[in-house]
Amino acid sequence: MLSYTTLAVTVPEADAYAQARAWTAWTGDEAVKMAALRRGQDYIASTYNTRWSVEFDDTDAPAEVKYAIIEAAYREIVTPGSLAPDYVAAKTVTRERVKVGAIEEEFEYAGGVSAASIRPQIAIIDNLLASYLKQSFGASVDLLRV
Repeated sequence: MLSYTTLAVTVPEADAYAQARAWTAWTGDEAVKMAALRRGQDYIASTYNTRWSVEFDDTDAPAEVKYAIIEAAYREIVTPGSLAPDYVAAKTVTRERVKVGAIEEEFEYAGGVSAASIRPQIAIIDNLLASYLKQSFGASVDLLRV
């Protein structure tokens, strides 16, 4: 399980991964990159820690998990805060005025946005981690008929 305190990836590892992909936005001093790696690891931990099919900690995280952390960190370098956007329910309310002839009505309704829907789903991260995640097929319940 990934920690929220100890990084599983070093800045030199992230630099090598970024250089191999020619990421020009992977810039900044070591403190900036470490902060992005921290936010990236927090994202991976909060999203996937309950779904790992294998046991590991920060010191022996599989390479694909490290790559996923770096991919998440890259998104944080490019757009800080993008992995954990704030959700304000009041901002999803929509008002609409409709006028037909002399009659005018105003409608107010909640939009189809939920807190879960604003969290990014990043295909490369999902693909990197796929072989390390438990399969989720839903739940089954035994029924006893009498």
